[in-house]
Amino acid sequence: MTALLSDPAASRAVLIGIPTYAEDSRLAQLPAVERNLAALRDALCDDSVWGLAPASCQVLGGEVDGVEVMRAIEAAVHEATDTLLVYYAGHGLLHPDRPTELHLALHHSNEHQMWRALPYAHIRDEVRSAHRRHGLKCAMVLDCCFSGAAVEGGMSSRETLLKQAADIDGVCVLTSSAATEVAYSLADEELSAFTGALLGLLRTGVPDAGPVLDFGTVHARMHQMLSTREHPQHPQIGAHNSGERIAVFRNPAYDDPKTREAGRSTEASGPLPATRLFGRDRELRELAAEASRGPGVLVIHGPPGVGKSALAAELYQRLTGGRAGHPSADFPLVLLDDVTDAAELSRLDASARDALIVVTSRASLTAEMPQMPHHVRRYALAPLEMADAVALLQDISGLTGHDGELAKIAELLSCFPLALRPIAARLRRTPPDLLLDAMRESDRPLQHLHTDDDRVRTAFTVSYEALNDQQRQVLQDCAGHPGPDFDRHSAAALCRLPPGICGLMLEELVDVGLLQRANGRYAFHDLYRSYSRTAPEAEVQRRTSLYLHLRRRLGPAGEDGARTAWRAAALGELRAAARAARADRWNLATELSCDVADALHEEQRTEEAREEAEAALRYATDRGDGTGSARARAALARLGAQSGPVPPADRGATRQDVAAELVRAAEAAPGGAAERGRRLMALAERALAADLVDEAMRFQAEAHSCVAAADDEALLAECLVGEAALRIYAGQHPDAVEPAQTAARLLDDRGDQEGAAHAHATAAEALRKGGSFTAARHHAALALERFETVDDPAGLGYAYRLIAKIEWALGDHAHARRLMHKAHELRRGSAAEEGPSTQSIAHPSSRAIRTGHRESPAPMESICTVPEPPGA
Repeated sequence: MTALLSDPAASRAVLIGIPTYAEDSRLAQLPAVERNLAALRDALCDDSVWGLAPASCQVLGGEVDGVEVMRAIEAAVHEATDTLLVYYAGHGLLHPDRPTELHLALHHSNEHQMWRALPYAHIRDEVRSAHRRHGLKCAMVLDCCFSGAAVEGGMSSRETLLKQAADIDGVCVLTSSAATEVAYSLADEELSAFTGALLGLLRTGVPDAGPVLDFGTVHARMHQMLSTREHPQHPQIGAHNSGERIAVFRNPAYDDPKTREAGRSTEASGPLPATRLFGRDRELRELAAEASRGPGVLVIHGPPGVGKSALAAELYQRLTGGRAGHPSADFPLVLLDDVTDAAELSRLDASARDALIVVTSRASLTAEMPQMPHHVRRYALAPLEMADAVALLQDISGLTGHDGELAKIAELLSCFPLALRPIAARLRRTPPDLLLDAMRESDRPLQHLHTDDDRVRTAFTVSYEALNDQQRQVLQDCAGHPGPDFDRHSAAALCRLPPGICGLMLEELVDVGLLQRANGRYAFHDLYRSYSRTAPEAEVQRRTSLYLHLRRRLGPAGEDGARTAWRAAALGELRAAARAARADRWNLATELSCDVADALHEEQRTEEAREEAEAALRYATDRGDGTGSARARAALARLGAQSGPVPPADRGATRQDVAAELVRAAEAAPGGAAERGRRLMALAERALAADLVDEAMRFQAEAHSCVAAADDEALLAECLVGEAALRIYAGQHPDAVEPAQTAARLLDDRGDQEGAAHAHATAAEALRKGGSFTAARHHAALALERFETVDDPAGLGYAYRLIAKIEWALGDHAHARRLMHKAHELRRGSAAEEGPSTQSIAHPSSRAIRTGHRESPAPMESICTVPEPPGA
């Protein structure tokens, strides 16, 4: 890796600077730019720096127009045979309708009429042509900011910096600031911050960097100098075809006892680390191990602002012998920063094929890389660990202590170095508690810290602009998810897309660093979520679909291992969704909260379950929702019974409260007979779930009266089966037979085989428990026949077990064993669940009973679990 000084006699430079702007442009005047031009021209023409002839360095300023600029560059291209250097200082503008198009402001330019400015694409195309047609080495230096001015002296009023500034083959482009910050020209300084630092560097040089300074070395040292200032800047470099090794500056710090001719080949040290790294020791060890495998492509990828460039620069130093204790690699190295497309690597010249090409990119570049014979290795870079993020804040700010407040600041910034560094500089003059409060009180954590907000927002915007419309929509929709993470099914509910297609979109967002994935679940970096949000009203509408989806998935898990695993992984999402549903005033928020409480209880997280149930009760009470209050109180009653011994007085008070709420809910039930009957049946189930048998029986009786008046046979049959189940539960077995048999006749007449099967099974259970075994066997056989007709393996298994118990009671033990064997064989040979309990057969409308997971003691167990006969 060598760097040669460009021949000044065969090179040309064009320096463009716009210090003044028309009054109607509304662009700030930049008097430092005029001084920039004079000082840089003097330096380039100084023999100790480069030695360019004055006639070879053209300066354009004042009211120069775009045609004059392009003619000057064209003339320089035709005159040069070695290197072309183009410098611009002034305002950078972005097209309001096409924000990926950069324009360089001229005297009469403004932010709204882009035809008055010089499109950067014109210079880019001319320089590309110069490299392609004439073989010139080309370097561009842009001292302008493309983000909004946040403090007095900022050099632009737009929000975004575009990496397209470096999108030129075979050249090097050095910009004055990162993709997310302003370039400063402060009123009390002679030169702009970037150009002043560059000229200072040319006076002092870089120790141990060889006799010349290539642009890679200049960039690294400039980054180091400017990033730690009160108003930090982070210069960027874009280089292709070894453009970073272009050198137009001698190094005054070079001291070699041997006399060397200027321009003799020397070993260049490569890019220096831009900033001190925190907490990257493990990453550097792992990357060094990957690099030791030899030539190929090593892609360091991750979200914008995570610190890829700084890490790659440090790795480069270690691999080229620039760090003590780290021997240099025995193969060439190429460092490419911020590559957006795998196809860019195909433009590397043939000599790079035997090199290790270290690439940084926001995407993992999984597409095929043309002409890359070596293995491609990828390394995903995560944000800093919390302890390292706090150490970074303390080191730059000079603060001691305040660990708690700094940790909370780092958490709000997702531990991204991009956001941490400027905030650390701000902490030098702002108390951490005040800064933390300001960040918490904003929709975005940096919203009121304009420069820092622009920096992060623009980093996000560059990636966002590269997405297609559907990817953008998925990103925006998912940003409204209230939880810490989600799976593709939840995302599909928010986006209203099929889960498969939505999953593909999510993977593409992961690949470009805008989402992170772990164990099949997706999450935002919190810092970026706030920049993806849409209007609150639209988010509430989308979340309604999410709430409905989660309620459907929160059905009983039973022996479904996949659903059980999902429930355990989704508890954070579920709790957040319940909170958001209450905040959104969703009409079923109480039900969702109680469902979540049940899920937490089943996962043995009793305290969290109680918190959700209490929140559901507060929400329902606030809304005057008697039905919701009853369900929440029932959930609390169940949890209270589980959490330890409850004094009899407290238990009685709880039962009274629940009963009172249920009564109020019944009084508030709709007036239509059928609808009122359904609501009363639901209240009966909730009363039973709270072990309030008397109230449940009363509600069921009222429901029977309403349903009978509605003249709806199907609903009447369901009501009768529910009544029979309640009587079985209460031990009133003879009284349960008649409603069950009536329901069976109604359902048989209607041809409802499945419903009739359940009704006959209920009648059989009531008769069996009442000691009428022959009649019980008749109804059980009818239930078995109908379960066979509807091909219900779960129901068949139950029917075999029920008949086996009846046959055992009748003394036919051999037949009972054969039936139990059939039930077990059916269970093993079917992917269906084990089969319903007796109570689920008896009362199919009751979700609480159908789950088979009850917290109330013995009476229900007498229905749902009948002891197996000896030896069965």
